[in-house]
Amino acid sequence: MATKAFKDLREYLDEVMSWGDYKIIEGADWNLEIGALTELQGWTPNAPMLIFDKIKDYGPGYRIVSNMLNNYKRVALALGLPLEAKGTELVRAIRDKLKEEFKPVPPVEVSTGPVKENILTGKDIDLFKFPIPKWHEHDGGRFMCPGGTAVFKDPDEGWVNLGHYRIQVHDKDVATIHSVPRRQGTLIRNKYWAKGQNAPAAVIYGEDPALWHAGVAQASWGVSEYDYAGWLRGKPIEIVKGEVTGLPVPAGAEIVLEGEIVAPPGETRTEGPMAEWAGYYATYPEAEQVFKIKAILHRNNPIMTGYPVNIGQYDLYHGTRMVLAATLWNNLDRLVPGIKGVWIANESPGGAMLIIVSVKQMFPGHAKRAGILASEAHDRVPRFVIVVDEDIEPSNISDVLWAMGSRCNPATAIDIIDGCYSQSSDPLVSPEMRKRGEYYSSKAIIYACKPYTWINQFPRSIKGDPELLERVRKKFLS
Repeated sequence: MATKAFKDLREYLDEVMSWGDYKIIEGADWNLEIGALTELQGWTPNAPMLIFDKIKDYGPGYRIVSNMLNNYKRVALALGLPLEAKGTELVRAIRDKLKEEFKPVPPVEVSTGPVKENILTGKDIDLFKFPIPKWHEHDGGRFMCPGGTAVFKDPDEGWVNLGHYRIQVHDKDVATIHSVPRRQGTLIRNKYWAKGQNAPAAVIYGEDPALWHAGVAQASWGVSEYDYAGWLRGKPIEIVKGEVTGLPVPAGAEIVLEGEIVAPPGETRTEGPMAEWAGYYATYPEAEQVFKIKAILHRNNPIMTGYPVNIGQYDLYHGTRMVLAATLWNNLDRLVPGIKGVWIANESPGGAMLIIVSVKQMFPGHAKRAGILASEAHDRVPRFVIVVDEDIEPSNISDVLWAMGSRCNPATAIDIIDGCYSQSSDPLVSPEMRKRGEYYSSKAIIYACKPYTWINQFPRSIKGDPELLERVRKKFLS
């Protein structure tokens, strides 16, 4: 299982730039303009990667890259997959890759690396040295990424965990790392707090995209994302020890923050709100234990990466939804036969609110089994699962809506399940429920399939044979 093993982010960017698939923007304001330009790309088909330089209030060389993984070709490059794969075809390629047996490839420690070209400690620490954006108008402040990769080491078991969290900058040496209770990093952090200790942490910006996707994958407890990324790449990640925490950080990272998350009842700052995965400001500002920065490591002319949540017809959420769909597909394959495709719609901004599953029906209740299992296959709070026949392309929303309008009888083909798991950032959790700490919601499973009991008598579709359509297209239109 080997991707193209880029040594660092810059090698990946060089490859994309060699295609001409980028746009340099100079003079944009870190306050909202960078965020707005990034948001606009979600409404532009096959939008280029954006590289911001000479950002307002900052000199040249302190750059931000956004829209980096927001088209199929760039996602495929990051994961070492065929560059022509799109839609469900790309999800299938990811699924096949993830089906291979996981064999950990541990990182290799080196004595130094580009990330240590600049080491800031003491009075030299200044987070505002970097052009940290305010991405959305109603964000509670400036957020690094959001989606910084935080590094924690379990104090009892000794393994290293990496995960994506939102990091808000409050002062020159003060930030907050927001995490929800079930996350592995939260559980590790809490182990330190239970001992009355601050939790050592490092935050990475600008890493090899395979390592970034390893943080998305949420490896099993006790499995380090460094080992997982090494497996994805077919080559170990090179790491160096942090200057003050000793935590392993990528030698080729662009920026690393090192410090401690202060244990309660120590200093707190008001965190948030921030544009959430569902496309709303669903959580309220609240007190968060501070992340006290003890050192900043960075390369010369550092490149920050931006992965904000946006709503857009062509926003792929950096390929995350395709990795989630591929994981879901693999889970379903183990439980039910005949799954022909899985897609998480772009209309699910940063989560999985709308899942589409294509199935070749083989027995009565087959579609229902697939839908119920899909609704429970992961923890990303799905709101709707739509099950379609194998002749429907799940990533083609027009196809899916046609199937819903013509094959779903609302009186008999919709299941509603109440009392399902949710979380505080769910916009449908009412204020009264929040006060009581009751985070649950409901799901609907829509069976937009031909009724199995008379599937062979269902009216024939007027769609042309795909082979005929492709032959005619090549003959007359290409």
